[in-house]
Amino acid sequence: MTEVLQTVTKKAILLGNEAIARGIVEAGCLVATAYPGTPSSEILPAVAKYADEMNSPMAVEWGVNEKVAFETAMGASFAGARSCAVMKQVGLNVAADPFMSVASYEMNGALLLVVADDPGPHSSQTEQDSRYFAMFAKIPCFDPASAAEAKEMVFDAFALSERFKIMTMLRPTVRVDHCRQDVELGELQKQPGTVRFEKDASRWVSLPAKVRINHPKLNKKIADIREAFETEFGKYNYEVPPKKEGVLGIVASGVSFSLVTDILKGMGREDVGILKIGTPQPLPVKMVASFMEKYPKVLFLEETYPVMEMQMPDRTKILG
Repeated sequence: MTEVLQTVTKKAILLGNEAIARGIVEAGCLVATAYPGTPSSEILPAVAKYADEMNSPMAVEWGVNEKVAFETAMGASFAGARSCAVMKQVGLNVAADPFMSVASYEMNGALLLVVADDPGPHSSQTEQDSRYFAMFAKIPCFDPASAAEAKEMVFDAFALSERFKIMTMLRPTVRVDHCRQDVELGELQKQPGTVRFEKDASRWVSLPAKVRINHPKLNKKIADIREAFETEFGKYNYEVPPKKEGVLGIVASGVSFSLVTDILKGMGREDVGILKIGTPQPLPVKMVASFMEKYPKVLFLEETYPVMEMQMPDRTKILG
C-alpha cells in the first residue's frame, strides 16, 4: 500500500500592508511601534490583530510621532528584542536624527524599519525615495514587488539584521501597500534568548571617539552585505531572459518589476530581458554589470529616484 503524504497550506487574500503585518508577527517580533500615515497606516492595527489571534507576547504601540516610535523600537532592540518601527516616507524625516545615529551601532536584537513610500504622490507632501535614506545611513534595504514578497522579506530583513548586527529597512511603495494578493499564512516563530538591557555608554551613545571606530566597521558591514546580496538572495534578485535575441535589458526594482512584466507580456515582446532586483541598497553591482554586458542598451526602472543606477560605476549603456 502506497502512503500518501499531503501538505495543507493556509492562504488568505491580504492587503499588502496586512501581509507585512502578518510577517512581523510570524517572525517573532516582540515590540512593534508606528506613527500612522498613508500608505503605512494599516500595518500596525493589523499587527495588533494578528498578535492577539496568534497569542503573541509582543507589545504593540502607537508613538506620539515617528521619532518616538522609532526610539521605542530602537530601545527594545538594545535590550535584545526583535523590534520593528513603521512609518511613511515623510515620517522618516521626523525620525532622521536617531535613525542616522543608530545605523552605525552594533545592534543587540534585530531592528527592522518599515517605511512606506508614496510615489504619485497619493497622500503625501513629497515623492521622496527612502532607499536614498538607506544609502545615506549605509543600511540594507529590501524593495518588494508584491504583497507576498513583502511578507517574505520581513523574515529575511530580521535575519540579516541579527546576522550583521545592523538595522535593516523594508521599503514598500503604495502599489504594494494597497494591492491585494493571496498570501500563505504561517505560524508564530518564537525567538530564543533573554531580553535584558545592559547599560554600556561606549556602545549605545554616539560619542565622536566611538563614531571613528564604528564608521569603518559599518563600511565593512555594508560591503559584506553587498556580497551576500550577490550570492545568497536569488529569490529576490534574478534574471528573466528573453525568448528571442535580446535588444534591450531592463533592470527593475520593486513594483516596477511587476508593472514592466505585465506591459511586455501585453505587447507580446519576447526580445527584452529583465533583471529583477529586490535588494537595491547595497546593489549587487557585479550581478547587474554581468546582466548589462548581454544587451546593447539597458533601461533602469525604479520608484522614484535613480538609486540603483547611481551605484553602477559604468553607466554608458544606460538609457535612463
